[in-house]
Amino acid sequence: MTTKHMVIIHGRDKKPTEEEMTRLVRTSLIAGLRRIDEEAAAAVESERIKLTFIYYGDINNAILIKHHCELQNIMQEKNGNWYVYDGFYDRNLERLLNVPTDKMTKEDYELFMSSAGPIKYYDDLARLGSPVLSFFGGGSTAIKALLPDLGAYLLSRVVGSQIRERLQCPLRNIMGRNEDVALISHSMGCMVSYDVLWKFSRMSEYRSLWDKKVNLWMTLGNPLGEPAVLSNLYDADEPKDGRYPTNIVDWVNISAQDDYVAHDGDIADDFRPMLGQKLIRSIEDYPRIYTFWQENCGKRNPHNLFAYLNHPVVARRLVDWIHTDKF
Repeated sequence: MTTKHMVIIHGRDKKPTEEEMTRLVRTSLIAGLRRIDEEAAAAVESERIKLTFIYYGDINNAILIKHHCELQNIMQEKNGNWYVYDGFYDRNLERLLNVPTDKMTKEDYELFMSSAGPIKYYDDLARLGSPVLSFFGGGSTAIKALLPDLGAYLLSRVVGSQIRERLQCPLRNIMGRNEDVALISHSMGCMVSYDVLWKFSRMSEYRSLWDKKVNLWMTLGNPLGEPAVLSNLYDADEPKDGRYPTNIVDWVNISAQDDYVAHDGDIADDFRPMLGQKLIRSIEDYPRIYTFWQENCGKRNPHNLFAYLNHPVVARRLVDWIHTDKF
């Protein structure tokens, strides 16, 4: 029986330690699965279905702390780097997990957002009052100034390689073992995943992986639909016969209402040539979901990874994958 293996990679912004982040991701995911299917949740919890969490938060933190020293107020120093305090998100996560599944409707969301006051978005992009495209169009200087960790990934060969390596090593081993892989990517992690998948399916040093595939690629809060993001992907300057990864079976894209990182939340139109060239079986954009993450300061953050992982729509698609050729 083929081993099923979930691989989850986070996005940009400040992060707690790898151990703490792994705990939060597992808790959010398992509780989300439990909203839909107890058997699937138990399979992940007991590790009958493997879960690998890809972490590069230490790289993000080292970049961000240099640009925003005020972050030290909510961070602690460990081994020469800075991390968000352990337990910092626990109260917010508990509040999220206590939202009943039948209270995740549009009406509930509008009520949730209406009580947030005039500033309802926490994400950097929304604080600028602009979608991703607005500041990407401002050039590399603006990217580095506004989102230094994302700017470093896009514009620094060294940082980009360091972050991609965090995914490349474990994913290469997993795919080499012919496991049934569901790769779940959030935010900037969607860009990292795309670049790595392209490398695995196109570059000669990964020839041993050319016939290996990720059965499900799920992108959450995904910026890949933005023209300026597309122009910075690994294959952006490739000729037509070298564009796009060839190692994805099904691509599912899920965006939350008001998630301005995924301002252009639909990607099927941007990557339609993959279907025409039969490089992929399906690309599906789901209708917008409603997420319910509240920060300590009371601001709402529709882009939050834990809120995505805990959502029943995300869980339902993962449950379907879990029960395909039963574990």
